[in-house]
Amino acid sequence: MTAVTPLGRVITEIQCAAADTSTGDLRADIEVGLQVLDAAIADLHALRPEADVIERISANADVMETVITIALYVRELATRPVDLIPPVPISSN
Repeated sequence: MTAVTPLGRVITEIQCAAADTSTGDLRADIEVGLQVLDAAIADLHALRPEADVIERISANADVMETVITIALYVRELATRPVDLIPPVPISSN
């Protein structure tokens, strides 16, 4: 049987990873994470009614881990300064 990692430790590891990721990569990771979430939810819904408990727990855990990761990445992104593109002067000529 696989040992379960305490949720607090998982959250700390995700937060550290997010803090060490560049803003552009963080945005890309969030986008990919949303695609992974769609797939994890589809897998959860595709479980047959007679699926065993371990299979159901695993599918639920995949969804929850992805949701937590995306949420913590979005939170990290929200703490960063916004990249502003300087305005381009418009000539009146």
